[in-house]
Amino acid sequence: MRMMKFDLQNVFLLLALIALPIAGLMLHLKLHADLTYLTYILLFDIVIITLLYLFKKTIFYGFILNTVFFIVGVIMHIIYVPGGGISDILLSIPDFSIGFVLWRLNYSFEEENVVNVKTNKIPMQTKKVKKKK
Repeated sequence: MRMMKFDLQNVFLLLALIALPIAGLMLHLKLHADLTYLTYILLFDIVIITLLYLFKKTIFYGFILNTVFFIVGVIMHIIYVPGGGISDILLSIPDFSIGFVLWRLNYSFEEENVVNVKTNKIPMQTKKVKKKK
């Protein structure tokens, strides 16, 4: 399997993707010490999702899992935490955003479906259509 490029940009984003769930784990251990299953969910986020981001073939799955964790976490905090758990939600927004940026920088899209960032145009198809006589 091909790994992502380890240039300066990707390394800093990966460090942030690891550091934010660790900060979330420390916050959860302080605020919700009685909810031990949260530790395992955040450890899954720290280890497995980060590993999925490392490989080009699995980066999409890492992005999807990161997005699901973000959406479910925000909904659960709004429903179950008194006051909405705004500190936890604010901590999860950069985690999701960093995951999105990593995915967008390293996921190889098919050329027909990519919008050229510089010109903001969709490339034309290269296949020629045969005309009927």
